[in-house]
Amino acid sequence: MKTLSIQNLLLGMAFAVVAALVAPTASAASPNLFASVALNGTLVNGNGVSTVTHIGTGRYEVTFDQDVSSCAYVSTTHNAYTQALQSFTAGGHLSSNGVYLETKNQGGGLTDGPFDLAVACGLTGWEFAVVGYTANLVRSSPGATLTHLSTGRYDVNFTTAVGGCAYLATVGDPGNALVFNPNGVYTGSGSATTSVYIETKNTGGGLSDGIPFHLAVVCPNAVSTHILVVRDTGLAKRGSGLTSSYNASTGNYVFDTSVSLAPCTVIGTRGSVDKSVPFSPATVEITLGPALNTSGIQVRNLLFFGGGLFNQAFHAAGIC
Repeated sequence: MKTLSIQNLLLGMAFAVVAALVAPTASAASPNLFASVALNGTLVNGNGVSTVTHIGTGRYEVTFDQDVSSCAYVSTTHNAYTQALQSFTAGGHLSSNGVYLETKNQGGGLTDGPFDLAVACGLTGWEFAVVGYTANLVRSSPGATLTHLSTGRYDVNFTTAVGGCAYLATVGDPGNALVFNPNGVYTGSGSATTSVYIETKNTGGGLSDGIPFHLAVVCPNAVSTHILVVRDTGLAKRGSGLTSSYNASTGNYVFDTSVSLAPCTVIGTRGSVDKSVPFSPATVEITLGPALNTSGIQVRNLLFFGGGLFNQAFHAAGIC
């Protein structure tokens, strides 16, 4: 296991302080529920958030101003250490208004880390699904179905076309229990224009069943959102208007919009830009962008393969 860098830890904390200074809370006009949280549990910004509780090392609960128990929860960590952390979600441990979240190193150890969180509850332009340990569809947008294709491979089928959308996914318990193993979930285009392809993999990159996940599909018509599906070269395959991307250096991408992302949250998922299998598993973390209307996206090999910076395609959304 690589040693966690104190210097990078301090940089992560500095990011939270800077963001808190420049980012007002999102406008109440936005219907989106989201939070950006520093590694000490401080709320950096968000919308619809009542409180954040730092329960213990690597354990957090974000409480919203409404019941979110019928929703899906997707999250991405901010880069704070020499190895990428991963975040895992579940229903609230403190109330039905809460989302429980754990941040872990890739050995499975609970580690405090900054993260972004978004809640998918079926707003216009959003679809969602929560899949359990036995390839069972626990809850979803109305009319959605699940096809278990083979070990670790799924199609989530919706009633409307989602081919122009971004597919965000997080390993997460379907109820309010814990997720014990730091596995991964990866997305791509499904077999039809109404479906999303999903792969669940273990820490060694092998396809595995029994890994529950939350999926949020965010489309260009979603209110106060900016989406991109980005090729490994950094060029966008599809996305919102006036939103673009580029590859700044190996594994480091810039997500560029026409508005300030300071009061927003950014979620990223490793995934293919089409029906291709997302063969190479990788981690995705958020970094500071070069300007307030940008966000950095950092992609790395899994620690099992060295944890190095790695050019790979991904899906991302700035949710405001």
